[in-house]
Amino acid sequence: MTDTMTDTATPILSTTNIGKQFGGVKALEGIDFALAEGELRCLIGPNGAGKSTFFRCLTKQYQPTTGKVFFRGRNVSRLKTHEIARLGIGIKTQVPNVFDGLTVRENLHLAASARMSGHEASTACDEAIERMALQRIVHERLDRLSHGQRQWVELAMIITSRPFLILLDEPTAGMTSEEVGKTVELIHEINRDTALVIVEHDMNFVRAIARKVTVFHQGKIFAEESADEIMRDPKVGEIYLGKRNTVQ
Repeated sequence: MTDTMTDTATPILSTTNIGKQFGGVKALEGIDFALAEGELRCLIGPNGAGKSTFFRCLTKQYQPTTGKVFFRGRNVSRLKTHEIARLGIGIKTQVPNVFDGLTVRENLHLAASARMSGHEASTACDEAIERMALQRIVHERLDRLSHGQRQWVELAMIITSRPFLILLDEPTAGMTSEEVGKTVELIHEINRDTALVIVEHDMNFVRAIARKVTVFHQGKIFAEESADEIMRDPKVGEIYLGKRNTVQ
């Protein structure tokens, strides 16, 4: 494969033979992955399966030991996190990236101003506030918000840059069931015009948002099917539970 892919059906994100080794331990081996334009894909698997390591290879927190990563047909394997962000990839890890002493709008404006200026930044903020339904808290400081609200603000900060792709690491961790339900709605709204890759443990959340799921096991892709097929697959239940069962 060349460093630039020219097929008209080029996926927005793909990897070839991605591997990651820590000392003598192989955390990932031979990962071939492809995400279509506008697709939403969830990555699941038991602890230690490799999904989080793969996510960090995509976000450039880790440099893969082997293989290549392509974004919109371009080889981005050697780029850093801030460089892929400039190409149109939004990233949300489990580490908060907000300013507690600032209001919701001030946080959004800071995020937008990193990519644009003046009227365009203000317009991007207004759009994000409306799409993420933040109107009622727009003048609140971040340190006065609930955990779920803070997560929604961070999602809004990401979409101010109008990315082509967003990578999310366990966006519902620590949320109440009501907040998870609201997050489902927001993810669907974002997915109207943006592709997403989401690492997630909450299987009810996965079932609510994803058409296709990639299952990791022992550093490899174990299965890649529709969400319903994955949930019914006894082999997937076996790797989660150690016995033949379906994922609940």
